[in-house]
Amino acid sequence: GVIWQVFRNGKALIDPDHNNRILGYEAVYLGTVEITNFAAISTARIVRSAQEILKGDRLLPLSATRIDDYLPHAPDFSLTARIISVYGGVSEIGENMIVTLNQGRDNGIEPGHVLAVFREHGVRLHEGKKIGLPDERIGLMLVFRVFDHVSYALIMQSSQTIKVMDAVKTP
Repeated sequence: GVIWQVFRNGKALIDPDHNNRILGYEAVYLGTVEITNFAAISTARIVRSAQEILKGDRLLPLSATRIDDYLPHAPDFSLTARIISVYGGVSEIGENMIVTLNQGRDNGIEPGHVLAVFREHGVRLHEGKKIGLPDERIGLMLVFRVFDHVSYALIMQSSQTIKVMDAVKTP
């Protein structure tokens, strides 16, 4: 192919619920190049740049564009996952942002699943007694890309700021 995408190695995706095992690594999209001369040392022209492209960045051929149709639906089983990363590396997440979940195809997640985001409140002390507070539903997301151990979802609705490590469950 003549058109290639440029990526840089990103951070490891860690599963906090399973002894911090590594689920995979992010690839940071940097831009697109057009190969103008194929040779032992090829020449390329940068067509689009999202970030600075440096020596050592990796090239992948641009694959045919595939547009999937998603039929939004809740999973027909009980699911509990966690947000482990957010695209762009920010700390607070809102509507129309992309997040990474610590579960994927191996856990039954599929494109089109609608999942609820919950803030876990845990246990609080009140007058010397431990009281378990209920989790608070703070948003909805749509899963659009699924891999074996991780999946990516778009935050469709949020009533307050969502954070990395918030719980994700069947609505």
